[in-house]
Amino acid sequence: MIFSCSLILTNCTKLDSPLTNGYYSGSLSFQGQVYFDAISFNENTYKEVPSGGALNQKFPCLTEGTYKIKRNKITYIPSNSPNCSCSDIILTGDYELIQDNNKIIFQKGTGQDLQIYSLTRNIDKK
Repeated sequence: MIFSCSLILTNCTKLDSPLTNGYYSGSLSFQGQVYFDAISFNENTYKEVPSGGALNQKFPCLTEGTYKIKRNKITYIPSNSPNCSCSDIILTGDYELIQDNNKIIFQKGTGQDLQIYSLTRNIDKK
């Protein structure tokens, strides 16, 4: 009986800790174009925000919703469906994740469909 209980416990999948809460800004590279992107993370939720002035930005293709991290993968589950001309850049699904202090890089796809997000967490200097 003890053996079967321990076997059940080892088959459970544990999600990794969420990203550090805060505002991350940087870029999305896709099909030779670089777009400004910024994401606000809070616990297990996220919200992409417009730049307010960058020449190339993802607006109106901005999403918000929940995310989860498992090992080196981040999965975005949007709660909205933005209406935009380039639906390929909507943040949804699984991305490979690299975290390095206040910087995060996540990507998916290959070749012409490769999307690379490179964002840095803005730290208040008090």
